[in-house]
Amino acid sequence: MWRRIWAEVALWALVWAQDTVPDFIDPRKRLQPFELERKREGWVIIGYPGIDYDALRGFALSGVASIAYEGKCNDPTFQYEPYQHYFLVQAGIYHTRSRFLRFFYDAPWLGNRPYRVSLRVSHRDESQGQFWGIGERFLSTYLPGSIYSYEEDLKKPQQDASGVWYTRLNRHHFHITHWQVWASGEWVGLKGLLRVIGGLRWVNERVHSLKGRTYSLRNSSGEKVEAIQLPTLLDSIDQMPSLLAPGVLVMQDRWVPRWFLGAAIVWDSRDFEIDPNRGWLIEFGHESLIPTLRTHKTYASGRHYHTFWRSASGKIRFTGALHVVGSATYGSRVFFLDLYAYNRWSDGQNVPLLSGPYTLRAFRENRFVTSFAYLLQYELRMRILEARFLRQHFLGGPTFFVDLGWGTDKVGFPRYTVWGAGIGVRILWNMTTILRLDAAIAREGWQLHFHPSHTY
Repeated sequence: MWRRIWAEVALWALVWAQDTVPDFIDPRKRLQPFELERKREGWVIIGYPGIDYDALRGFALSGVASIAYEGKCNDPTFQYEPYQHYFLVQAGIYHTRSRFLRFFYDAPWLGNRPYRVSLRVSHRDESQGQFWGIGERFLSTYLPGSIYSYEEDLKKPQQDASGVWYTRLNRHHFHITHWQVWASGEWVGLKGLLRVIGGLRWVNERVHSLKGRTYSLRNSSGEKVEAIQLPTLLDSIDQMPSLLAPGVLVMQDRWVPRWFLGAAIVWDSRDFEIDPNRGWLIEFGHESLIPTLRTHKTYASGRHYHTFWRSASGKIRFTGALHVVGSATYGSRVFFLDLYAYNRWSDGQNVPLLSGPYTLRAFRENRFVTSFAYLLQYELRMRILEARFLRQHFLGGPTFFVDLGWGTDKVGFPRYTVWGAGIGVRILWNMTTILRLDAAIAREGWQLHFHPSHTY
């Protein structure tokens, strides 16, 4: 085993000295002939009005522009990587007036060397931040009916003895303003299978309660009245000491800037990073709040892809995709929003835990929050259609999936299971972008999500 490892290291050093990587990348990462035939050379520029949707904010309109440089067909990495440089910028607004801005730059195999750099910048300003409570006991507490019936009941205004109208409309909401800058670099070894990643993540967030705001609602008689928002669940934390684990902080009406230093080690044998159909991605990562080291986030995850059947041409394909992850957030001073997601360094993505568009898709964003979270997801992805329109290329088909999650307040065996299942659609656009639409259902109702990129 050690002889093989030293041989791989020697091969890497030899290739580095030659400034090229024609035989440096493992054959498992080579594009399939069908995909390689449809990969375009040079620059691929896309600009379009985007339509986004999630269960909390409804529909959004945005402007999207992406520029991908895919290189020339005789470039050493052309048949292994989806692009050499990729820029994406998106700005939009939901009909709830939530605003967002995203910028992304990625350069794998920078200069045909075993290095990669990525930069992500994101901003959002919205009144749809979610707080349903923190702790394991919420995993065993389901709503009495569908979430839509529950929310309709919250909308009904109530009148006190003095004639003033009140509402519980935003009992689980708060206003959040968020900025994040995430920069990472990585070294790639063992013929492209090993990735060692490190970088910095800066996040700055401000939380406001919606208590006291006025909303126009209709009472039981159909008359429109001005109702004042009652204290929300976030305002009630002081009266519920068992709600939060020791060391978790909720700081309202002030900016909370945090710097995180993070690193990850990744085994990546996927064949096509954008739309994999075989191989593994196994990842272990950790990040710590600097300079105080009072917050820590650790995770381990695995993704496996296997093609059950492929047509002779490669156009039709049935692929199974498995995702397993365990995440822990801990420390002496943890800002409560840090519990909501694990930060996957392999693709620079904040992934909501135990709910949201990427994990338990049948539940609202941040429906369940615990310090330790565990996930199991499986998708059957079918690629059965190909189309060309206005010089654009599309591949796609239906997807069936199931999501399961568990959570605990401390290290231990989880007692409660939360699950959902559904059906979706995946479209591969110009071999560089994934569009997905998922409809998921569970005991509290169903959710619909439309987002770019695979869930994993």
